[in-house]
Amino acid sequence: MLLAFVTLLGFTAIGDRLIERPLDDVAVIGVPARVGEAMLSGVRTDAPDRLAFAFGSTYRWASLGSGPAYRHLLFVSLMAPDASDADYARLPAAFGRNYDATRRLPDTALGSGTLTVVAGIYRQNTLQAPARTYVYRDRGRRLQIAWHAVDEDLDPDAARRLIESMAKSFRLVGDSSAVFAELRDRPRREAEERADRRRLALATLALAGFDDLVPGRPQRKDGVLVEWMDQPEPRFQLLKPLGLVHAAPGTPVAMRPRPVPGMTADGSVGWRESWEGDWRFHNDDDAYLPFPGVAEELAGQLADPDALLFYYSVTVRVEEATPARIGNLGGFYRELAEVERAWREGRLIRGGIRSAPLPPTTE
Repeated sequence: MLLAFVTLLGFTAIGDRLIERPLDDVAVIGVPARVGEAMLSGVRTDAPDRLAFAFGSTYRWASLGSGPAYRHLLFVSLMAPDASDADYARLPAAFGRNYDATRRLPDTALGSGTLTVVAGIYRQNTLQAPARTYVYRDRGRRLQIAWHAVDEDLDPDAARRLIESMAKSFRLVGDSSAVFAELRDRPRREAEERADRRRLALATLALAGFDDLVPGRPQRKDGVLVEWMDQPEPRFQLLKPLGLVHAAPGTPVAMRPRPVPGMTADGSVGWRESWEGDWRFHNDDDAYLPFPGVAEELAGQLADPDALLFYYSVTVRVEEATPARIGNLGGFYRELAEVERAWREGRLIRGGIRSAPLPPTTE
């Protein structure tokens, strides 16, 4: 019994030992060993009011599901020099945890800052565990600490002691003014980049013969349909109808004419067919289906329920695409010639085909 108690004290002492962690090149802080050995990737936040850095340790089996289940999730935020009281009160955007039956305890002074504690039942996947979130705010140090911990790993007295020790260990080692200036300027710069991409897309489409594009009103040139869309974001679609394929009578659904996989890299080969009494568009590449105006034009090319209309298309999301991808229109014309050659040679479509591919009914 005594040996077990001494062993437990030893493990606790090791877990409470502070290990100095660099926060980029702007600050350092001592983090309890129990929290985790390394900074968590993918959860750092760069908001205009803070630079936030995350550490954590997870349950192994309870993390199998929609997301990791944390024993500890610790965010250390270096606050902006002009951060408001509301900024200090707000938790980092990525500090996600689900509590039931929560209760907020009265704020208390801790060292040179203030501590808020929220208690509840932490739920993640199959895990349900009593837990607390400790939020420490210290304007003098420009520091916020947000620490989720399950009660079985950390009792409130130990939490207070460790948070005060972390706060005392926190110190600035570099000038963060340039970092915060860049964060404040980021919305303006990103807006300019979005506008530049939009201008590039419209100019490139105009050079290809598609000028003065209006959302919802496709244009056609050399058999290629182009449609522009502004909502929910700027994007454009180029689509070339390839032609019709008649399915062989009695062909099972699994054997109906379909594109051969791997024939395209930049775009997608899709089709329109009668399916359970309705006309539907499909593709095998999880790509965008035809835009509304293009879809309406394609609908006029097919009325025979035993036929399928195939097409090749590329859709470019302007704000996410690189200038190079916008500049070559998503690789549409680079790949179109090979797609059409495979279509003519009967290599593009497989399945129960009654007749050879036919050209589109209209141009």
